[in-house]
Amino acid sequence: MSNTKKYWVGLEELQENPEFLKNSQNEFPEEQSVDDFLSDTELNKTSTNRRDFLKFLGFSVTAATVAACETPVIHSIPYVNKPEEITPGVPVYYASTYFDGVDYASVVVKTREGRPIFIKGNAKHGINGGSVTARINSSVLSLYDSERLKSPMMDGSASDWTTIDAEITKKLQAASDKGGKIAFLTGTVMSPSSAKAIDKLKETYGEEVVSVVTYDPISAAGIRSANEASFGKNFIPSYDFSKAQTIVSLDADFLSNWLMHTEYVTGYSANRNPDGDWMSKHYQFEGRLSVTGSNADVRVPIKPSQSGRVAVALHNEVSAKVGGASQAVKSDDLPMNAIKKAAADLVASRGRSLVVAGSNDPNIQVVVNAINSLLGNYGKTVNTDVEVFIAQGKDSEVMNLIGDMKSGKVDVLMIGSSINPAYTLPNSNEFREALSKVGTTVSFASWMDETASLCKVVCPDNHYLESWNDFYPKTGHYALGQPTVNALYDTRQYQESLLAWSGNESEYRDFIRSVWMEYLSSMGGEGLLFDDFWFNALRNGSVNVRVPDAESAMELDASAVGTAASNAAKDISTDGYELVTYMKNGIGDGSHATNPWLQELPDPISKVTWDNYIAMNPADVEEMGFNMHLGQELPASVAKITVNGISETLPVVPQPGQKKGTVSVALGYGRGAGDEKIGRAAYRTKQYGGYEMTDEGARIPIGKNAYPFVGLADGHMNYSVQGATIESTGDEFPIATTQVHHTIMGRESVLKETTLNVYRNEPKEAYNHEHKLPVHEDGENIKKDVDKITLWETHPVEGVGHHWGMTIDLSSCIGCGACVTACHSENNVPVVGKDEIRRGRDMHWMRIDRYFSSDM
Repeated sequence: MSNTKKYWVGLEELQENPEFLKNSQNEFPEEQSVDDFLSDTELNKTSTNRRDFLKFLGFSVTAATVAACETPVIHSIPYVNKPEEITPGVPVYYASTYFDGVDYASVVVKTREGRPIFIKGNAKHGINGGSVTARINSSVLSLYDSERLKSPMMDGSASDWTTIDAEITKKLQAASDKGGKIAFLTGTVMSPSSAKAIDKLKETYGEEVVSVVTYDPISAAGIRSANEASFGKNFIPSYDFSKAQTIVSLDADFLSNWLMHTEYVTGYSANRNPDGDWMSKHYQFEGRLSVTGSNADVRVPIKPSQSGRVAVALHNEVSAKVGGASQAVKSDDLPMNAIKKAAADLVASRGRSLVVAGSNDPNIQVVVNAINSLLGNYGKTVNTDVEVFIAQGKDSEVMNLIGDMKSGKVDVLMIGSSINPAYTLPNSNEFREALSKVGTTVSFASWMDETASLCKVVCPDNHYLESWNDFYPKTGHYALGQPTVNALYDTRQYQESLLAWSGNESEYRDFIRSVWMEYLSSMGGEGLLFDDFWFNALRNGSVNVRVPDAESAMELDASAVGTAASNAAKDISTDGYELVTYMKNGIGDGSHATNPWLQELPDPISKVTWDNYIAMNPADVEEMGFNMHLGQELPASVAKITVNGISETLPVVPQPGQKKGTVSVALGYGRGAGDEKIGRAAYRTKQYGGYEMTDEGARIPIGKNAYPFVGLADGHMNYSVQGATIESTGDEFPIATTQVHHTIMGRESVLKETTLNVYRNEPKEAYNHEHKLPVHEDGENIKKDVDKITLWETHPVEGVGHHWGMTIDLSSCIGCGACVTACHSENNVPVVGKDEIRRGRDMHWMRIDRYFSSDM
């Protein structure tokens, strides 16, 4: 098979841009001269070298050293051994659980001398099978952020817990006495004990007085609403990707940021082995190139406005093959060939297939439910008897709360530590205005962030590595989180604050034990020795319990499909571009913007670090006259993007795979643009250190906030909107990207791709060039005896000896970047900053290349 493809890492290499060709011949970029360095006295005063950059950003282990020297009142249970004392230089491991509202995982925490230093997945226990994200393994660094609040605050000044408790209790009692309203705005609560602590607050001040409103910055309320219409219950089912032979995703980034993605990665990867009994086939329909889309066997670019019609067209194709009803839909501009092939493969693997959608539109989700029902997937790859308790937010209830706040109906508002509505809400200005009309405002934030800075009282929550916690992520599975270090500062778990204000003086660990003991008794476990059960669960990090049989199987209400399909099939035609907002694998929804490991993590798709930007199809970039080639010396063009009267200026990055006529912008940037004080890594730095400042002397945030672009329609947040306009500002902005740091340099032989059929039936043709199999000393070709293949003269190995080897299965690797940040953590790799990245001096020990190919 002749090689007809050209492989390239960036448009600069494909089109052989002169500046790129010059730099590609120079492995070491030109050094900055000493004279240049000393010419700016201000920069000289604030200079910092690469290895001191993390210290410049405010990360320190001083407080951790003090906390680690103190013996905990109750020692956590080690994952491997229970040491009588800490042995210097010998790591101790603890099982725990991570959940921040977006990512969930059972983890193992490595500690040295009492200090947590590394997070990895718990491969033996938990639903994620050892899978973690870059955000999870980087979370250890945020523990050492010196910008964390060090004590409770009242009216902008440091206070103490005795004063805070007395003040808050007085305000809560006053609201209760007059029959007012106490509201707790929180992120998703997956903790049974946290829910019980909230119930204690209700018992103390009145069920009719205390209300709980759940808000998720990245909402999945559309899925819950669709299931309520389809099954009569507001819930999210369990999806089993390990059983799906055919997977069709309509813009669901299920390997990166969608629902319980850490679990889905494990299930998906299990059947991406070409040597297995079977290999799943994955179709992805999407507007922007996502991590999930980059792993698909068939990726079809579509506009977000076409998602509903693609869902209906796919439903019709499946229905026609299995004997169901069809729905009217305009399909002349849809990729019908790909839709027909996807439908054929779905029907061929009925009961062993799976269709998912990332849209927050309930109509699209109802159509997807109907497709899975036609395919007989319920009870097989989709389990309605097992619920997933992530993403419990209801967008409409949040909007109703804002209305109550504006009208002065809320006496006390408490805001959970995992959310930052003054920043993440699309109508954040409206929320800020409403917040000023609430009598008493309390934030549990760990930083003086956009929301906390507007609150009267701030009760900083512990870091999760300082906390006891429990979790109920899905039916039949419970997990525990335990502290691996004493609290570094005078902070307190928000659950303990709630208990204190309810008159309960229990330590939260004891409260969790009482909740578990009560549950175990209700499940018929009175005869068990609770301490044995507890310590076993704590050692493993989680426990599975018996799931009662469902009283009756859920059946889909077919009457809901017609109306939903009619609404989803509406032809949306607007002028301008369509905008997709999304979360990056690095800073996510913005809560990790203060973490420099994640800021410097190259985006898995664009390889850009330290900024967000407008990702645009290269053809659109060329038509608009923007800079096509970005590199060390070539900056990006700056454009103004306007949606519904809201404008921002951002650099433009040409992105192969982006659907023409669409653009995408990452959420989570532009943090700390006001008076708030968050981690230093969220702000732009000058060359050699120091901050870029406005004329008024304020720090300039990294990137721009894209949350105001998120739409609100029919009570649901919409993360893709139509009618965006893009216009040039004439300015340019330097972008730091690692995509052009390394090239193939004509070595196409390192890239090998083929189809599954060719791989299995024509081994010789599995490569894009003539390749001779190695010959063993017996003269026969070696096919499977890989251990006998060597390029070097063999040496005898006596005994066990020391062997080292690392191989990456590229069929299983999804390119998420978690290994890059894990290496930073494990090996203490320094962060160097945007300026050094632009010079090609990134210090990442692991590199994930993004290759593109063209039929030449």
